[in-house]
Amino acid sequence: MQNNVLLKIREKIVALPQSEKKIAETILKNPMKVIQMSATDLATEAESSSAAVIRFCRSIGIKGFTELKLQLSADSQGIKDNLYTDILSDENLEQVKKKLLINTNHLFEETNNVLDTKQIERVTKLLHESSVVYLYGLGASQIVASDIQQKFSRMGKIMVCSLDQHLLVTSMAVTNKPAVFFGVSNSGEKKEVLALLTIAKELGLKTVSLTSNTENPLSIEADVALKTAFAHEAPLRSGATISLLTQMYAVDILFYDYASKYYDLTVTNLEKSKAAIQQYNQMFD
Repeated sequence: MQNNVLLKIREKIVALPQSEKKIAETILKNPMKVIQMSATDLATEAESSSAAVIRFCRSIGIKGFTELKLQLSADSQGIKDNLYTDILSDENLEQVKKKLLINTNHLFEETNNVLDTKQIERVTKLLHESSVVYLYGLGASQIVASDIQQKFSRMGKIMVCSLDQHLLVTSMAVTNKPAVFFGVSNSGEKKEVLALLTIAKELGLKTVSLTSNTENPLSIEADVALKTAFAHEAPLRSGATISLLTQMYAVDILFYDYASKYYDLTVTNLEKSKAAIQQYNQMFD
């Protein structure tokens, strides 16, 4: 499936220089009108330049303005049906479902593109070799950190996931090496997770980050940085919902890479954990 060009523009607009950002805003405001324009027309409408139009196309991964118009034209029905905007007031539920499906598919594909295979494999190796893994995230990212804990605990790994920052710091200070600190933050800018990662590095732990695909402090400071597609933040924060899904999708990819590389150990531990749960449940029958 080809990624929708309007979603790609919304995804990249925050990182564009001002001259290109004005081009993006003009396209998003009236994409059907742009199909009938020349590059000069668009530049004039956006109060920018024809050179900025060409640079903008390259910035979003498109060869040129003609290709941009072709992609907009190919998606004209979706544009007319208003499928690429945020959720609107009193919107039909079927329309909401279509919008979320389109956004989710787009960001899953983008996450596949930006998740670096070598980085995933490095994290898999670090997790396998670790004596313990410490996990931290705030808000929705805490859900992701808990998901990592749940998955890898069943694989026989010792996973410590807590919102108590003092507990994490004191535990990391006395842990046996090798150990890993895994920080989860979509923005990569939360001061709490940055502080924990800094302390973990000073204590000699390996560090891993899971963030969106931006040049953020957490990914820069981590030994290994995993990144998911950048989700556009809209007024109703549908982007926050989808960014959570992309993070959990990245965790699934990491989980299956680990399971594939250490297949026999994984199967054995999953069978043990399943048997233990069945034994526990039988106590209530």
